[in-house]
Amino acid sequence: MIEGKEDLMRWIRSFLAAAIALSLVAGCGIVQTKNTVSAASGKKTFHVRAASEYSLKLPASWKNNYVLKKSRDEEYGSFLSFYAKKCYQQTKEGWLFSIMRYKDDSYMDIPSYELVGRWNGMNYVAVFPTDIQTIGATKTAKKQYRKLYMDSLWAAASIQPAKKAGKGKNVYVAPAFSLKFPSGWKDNYIVKRSGKKNKNLSVSFYAKKCYKQTKEGWLFSIKEFLDESYQELPAYELAGRWNGISYVAVFPTDVQTQGATKAAGKQYQKLSKSVEKVVRSIRR
Repeated sequence: MIEGKEDLMRWIRSFLAAAIALSLVAGCGIVQTKNTVSAASGKKTFHVRAASEYSLKLPASWKNNYVLKKSRDEEYGSFLSFYAKKCYQQTKEGWLFSIMRYKDDSYMDIPSYELVGRWNGMNYVAVFPTDIQTIGATKTAKKQYRKLYMDSLWAAASIQPAKKAGKGKNVYVAPAFSLKFPSGWKDNYIVKRSGKKNKNLSVSFYAKKCYKQTKEGWLFSIKEFLDESYQELPAYELAGRWNGISYVAVFPTDVQTQGATKAAGKQYQKLSKSVEKVVRSIRR
């Protein structure tokens, strides 16, 4: 039974994947799966500054074998599309994937997509073809397309911000990300960190007075995830995502000011009002 919008979209994507798989058996299509990410992880790569705000890490086998086209859309602004070179030269087809930007979750209406990037309140979505892209091309062109396509999800997932936020006024810099704080947070919070970059990194933020008085006052944490297990958390937001890592904001579900003074409670409440804004300021 399909209960909600997310379940429906998963069903549609599974149906399309099955259809493409059948066409592969017939020799005229390709199936795209998440297994291609792990399969390509050991490949040699090169970096491409695909757009002003992000870069991608492409497999070395893609060098001189793809075409990058920039397009414009009234709603989404500019977006990029990658094509297999030989198919594109022969038929203007051979589309591998595109990277599009969204400020909301309307991308969930797309038949075949993957959320590969998120930072500073913007979603970067990889969109994949659901029809055959090699009709009318030569056998050599089709072979090139198949080879590139099997790494296209991995290539799209390698997206990362082109520039680090860097140090600045009211900017907290962690090993893997940075956050921008309102001026009212200055000298009013405490940071506790565990783990290492790319190894279960967790950075937690506390209201200073509550923490000193009761060791409580937890405002939120940013934790790294390599999978989607964070969806089992009781209160969270996917704050950032790049280079295959999800940076998830985890929030308290119980009272954090019990036993603290009124002044400490007031400080906590003041900071908690802008937690969402801080979380969505995440950058590399």
